[in-house]
Amino acid sequence: MLLKLLGLPLSLPAAGLRFCFDQIIQAVDAELLDDAPVKEALLLLQLQLEEGEISEAEFQEREAELFRRLREIRAERETRLREQLAEDGEDEGGVVIRVELGEDDEG
Repeated sequence: MLLKLLGLPLSLPAAGLRFCFDQIIQAVDAELLDDAPVKEALLLLQLQLEEGEISEAEFQEREAELFRRLREIRAERETRLREQLAEDGEDEGGVVIRVELGEDDEG
């Protein structure tokens, strides 16, 4: 008990830093796994094509890149979900059902 009290000047700042870094990591993960900006970029790209701002070839190239990014985001989500299920002891090699609610489906 006495050692804990004497160690507080060192352990409290370390715990505070750890908390801050954990919050930063969570924020970065949430932003990296958010597919809304990619979907918005796809809509903007379609609008640019319709208005003649970009060529069909440029559209296809950029669209392929955005769809690749969407697949990466979804694959990462599935990987993390499987890891979480394995940690919780709920993954026994069965079928995983994933439900994604869009912005219109939530209410």
